[in-house]
Amino acid sequence: MGLRPVWLAAAAGAALGLAQAPVPTLPPEAAAAGYVGATRCAECHSAMTAKWRSGRHSKMLQPASAGSVVGDFARRRLELRGRRYSLRSEDGAFYVTESDLEDRERERRVDFTLGSRRIQHYLTTLEDGRIAVLAPSWDVGRRQWFHNMEIVDPEESGQTRVQVWNANCVGCHVSQQQKRYDPASRRYQTRWMDFGTSCEVCHGPGQAHLEYAKGVWGNRSVPPAQRASEGFIPERAKDASGTLRPERLGAERSTMVCAQCHSLRDVTAPGFRAGDDYFDHFMPILEYAQKVDKDPAYWADGRPRRFSNDALGLWQSRCFLEGAATCITCHLDPHVPDVDRNPQLAPTNNGLCLGCHSSIGTRLAVHTRHRVDGPGGSCIECHMPRTVFSIKARIRDHTISVPAPENTVRFGIPNACNACHEDKSAPWAVRALQAWGSPAAGRQRLARRAEAFTAARQGEPAAEAALVALLSRPDEPPLVRANAAGYLRRFDGPRARSALVSVLKAEHPLVKAVAALTLAEQKPVAVAAALTSALADRHRIVRVAAAFALMNAGITRLPGEEGERLEAAKRDYVARAGLLTDHAETQLNLGKFFFLDRRYDAAAEAFEQARGLQPDLPGGAYFLALARVGQGRVEEARTLLARLPASDPFAEAGRQLRVKLEVPR
Repeated sequence: MGLRPVWLAAAAGAALGLAQAPVPTLPPEAAAAGYVGATRCAECHSAMTAKWRSGRHSKMLQPASAGSVVGDFARRRLELRGRRYSLRSEDGAFYVTESDLEDRERERRVDFTLGSRRIQHYLTTLEDGRIAVLAPSWDVGRRQWFHNMEIVDPEESGQTRVQVWNANCVGCHVSQQQKRYDPASRRYQTRWMDFGTSCEVCHGPGQAHLEYAKGVWGNRSVPPAQRASEGFIPERAKDASGTLRPERLGAERSTMVCAQCHSLRDVTAPGFRAGDDYFDHFMPILEYAQKVDKDPAYWADGRPRRFSNDALGLWQSRCFLEGAATCITCHLDPHVPDVDRNPQLAPTNNGLCLGCHSSIGTRLAVHTRHRVDGPGGSCIECHMPRTVFSIKARIRDHTISVPAPENTVRFGIPNACNACHEDKSAPWAVRALQAWGSPAAGRQRLARRAEAFTAARQGEPAAEAALVALLSRPDEPPLVRANAAGYLRRFDGPRARSALVSVLKAEHPLVKAVAALTLAEQKPVAVAAALTSALADRHRIVRVAAAFALMNAGITRLPGEEGERLEAAKRDYVARAGLLTDHAETQLNLGKFFFLDRRYDAAAEAFEQARGLQPDLPGGAYFLALARVGQGRVEEARTLLARLPASDPFAEAGRQLRVKLEVPR
C-alpha cells in the first residue's frame, strides 16, 4: 500500500469512527460484466467453498467480529512509537481510541480486519468514505501489538501518516472493488462484491456458467455424486460455459491470473478477467523505477526484495522461461494457499523439483555436495532462500536462482549459502564455490545484472555498454531486459537510442513499453517513425507508452490511420488517470499531458484537481499558471506565479515566466 498525508476530518456530521461502513453488494459494473458473487457459486460448489473459506484468500478483508478479530483488545492501553492508544470491545464490536487522524483523540469503531495469518490490521470508515488503517496492528505469531508504520515507514520519520485502504489497495483484498471517488465532494462510496479473493477472480465471470448449469439441471437440486452422470463435469462445463480453469492455460496466461495481485504494478486499465493478457491492464514497476529508499522493493540485481511480488520473481526464473512452470505447478491447490498448510511445499520435500529435474535426483549428493538428509540437500533451501522481506517475516525468493555470494560481497545481496552457514562470511562462501569449479552460468548472470544496474544507478559512464548488452541478450528474462531499458534513460546517446529503437519490435510487451517510455525522456523526435509504428502494437501498455513518447516530442497529431491510433492511445492514457482522481501526482501528470496536447481547459481542470488534493504539491501552481496562459487568462497566471514560494522546485522557472508576462509600461 502507498502512503498519503492525513486529510483534515470533516467538521460536521456523525462521529468519524461511527461512519457507515460499506457492505458487500454486487456493484452494477460487476453485474454488467457477468459476475455473480461467491454466494451463488457456493450453491453448487459447497465443498470447494468450504475449502476456500478455510484459507487466507477468503480472509484478506473481513468484517470485524469476535470470529475474525485475533488481536488482544483486552490490553486496554498501548503506547506505540511514542503515541498512546486505547482499546476496548463491547457486544462483539471493537474500538480503538487514537489521535492520528485528527489533532485530538477520537474513538473509532473497527469495521474490518485486514490479514489473518501473520499480521492483522484494523480498519475504520471515516465520514468522507475513506477506509483508514488504524495504527495498532497485531502480530499473530508473536502475539503482540506494533505500530503499522513499522511496515510502511521503517525509518520512523517524524511525519504522522495514515494509510487509506480504498485509495491505495486496489482490487486484491476484496473482489470486484469499485473505488467510486467523487472529486467534486472529495468523498468515497467504495463498494465490492465479495470479501477476499473469491471464485471469479481466478475463474472469470460466472453468469454464463450459472445459465449453463440451469440448462443442464433446470431447477433441480442434484446431489454432487450424481452431477457427473447428469453431464455436468468441470471439463465439459469449461467448454460450454466459458468458466476458466487456470491449470489449462499456457504458462504465461496461467501465471497472469495470479500476477493480477502478486506483482508490484500500476493498474493501467480496469476490467482484467482471468485469462486476459496482463499487459493490457497492468504495468509492472521494476527496479529502475523505484524511489531511493532504505527499504527498497528490489535487490540491486533486479530480484524482488519486498513481498507480494512473487509473480515478477517467477517470471525471471529459468523454471518459468524454459520449463513452463506456473504458480500452480507447486501451489497445487490455490483454494488453500497457506504455505504452512501444504505438506508438498515443505523444505524437506524435493519431490516437486525432482519431478522435472529427475536426473539430479539420481545424484543428489553429487549435485548438492551436502548430505541429502540435511538442509543442504533441500532444493528450495539453496534455490529459494528466504531473501524476500514480508510483513514481520521473510519469504522465499521465487526467481529460483542459484547462490551468488559474490553479489553479497559486492552489493549486499543475501545468498543461500550464508543463510544456512550463518557463522561463516560471504567471502568464505565465494571461496567454497570456487573450490567446486568454474562459476555456473546462473551466478554469472546474477553478477552481470547487479554490476550493470548498480553502475547505472551511480551514473557511471561504463554502465551504458553493460545495459545495452543486457538489453540485447535474448537469453536474459524480459523483465531484466526491460529493467536495462529503463536505466538507459540516464544515457542520452546514439548507442543507447539505437538499442532502444531496435527492441521496439521485440516480442515481449514490457521490453517494448519501457523502451518507448525511456525514449520519451531522450530525443523522441529522432525516432518518431519507430514510435509511430509502435502505436499499432497489440498490447495496450506499448501503445500508450508510444503515444506518451510522441507527445513528449511535440507530435500531437498524425494523419490517417496512424492519427486514429494515436488518439485511441491518448484516450487510454486519460482513462488510466481517471482511475486515480484521488491521487495528486497522477492528476498533475494528466494536466501536463493535456497541456502538451494543447487542451488548456482540460489541463487547468486537472491541475486544479491536483492542487485541491495537495495544496503544496511541487509544481502545481506553476503548471496551472501555464494552463492559464494557454486559456488567455494571463492575469490569473501572474497572480499564481507571484505567490509561488521560493521552496518550490519551479520557483526559478516561474520567475522567468513572470518576466515574459510583464506588460511593457
